Amino acid sequence: MKIKFYLFTLIIFLQIQINAQDSLKYTGSSLSVADAKIILNHHNTVRATKGSPPLEWDTAIAGYAQEWANYLVDKNHNNIDHRFTLGKNIKPYGENLFWGSDFNYYTVLDASKAWYDEKEIYVYEPVSNTNFHESGHYSQMMWNTTKQMGVGIAKGTDGSIIVVANYFPAGNIIGMLPY
Repeated sequence: MKIKFYLFTLIIFLQIQINAQDSLKYTGSSLSVADAKIILNHHNTVRATKGSPPLEWDTAIAGYAQEWANYLVDKNHNNIDHRFTLGKNIKPYGENLFWGSDFNYYTVLDASKAWYDEKEIYVYEPVSNTNFHESGHYSQMMWNTTKQMGVGIAKGTDGSIIVVANYFPAGNIIGMLPY
């Protein structure tokens, strides 16, 4: 039974890799096509482990993420804050943020892996006001009804890296399970 599951997961992973590489020609953000494929493939590979369907890249969502990454550098002095925290959430997107001290060292894959690593502290239970703060990046990443994503990237004035991922439909709905 486990062998069939792993074989099925491998087949899905390979289909995701091929589909993402064939269809993505323009990202809609400062992210390169190669990096967009990397973060999309990582998301879809880990989502497949929990039976969540693959995400599609959306250039409009990526543009929205890029706007926020630029804002965090230009207006927020390289500090990461979610749009809703600053009262600027005008679209119904979920959001994951990442900050690394060195733009030339950290990558979008590091951001995706950091969000996924929250699975170690995630307890499989419905999202609540008290539990999503510590593992909300992971649960958003894995959210079963999310269908699209886009990512923006910016180099901080201090040499840092800021990665913003937005998701539609948003996850982390209070009272619901991610998968």
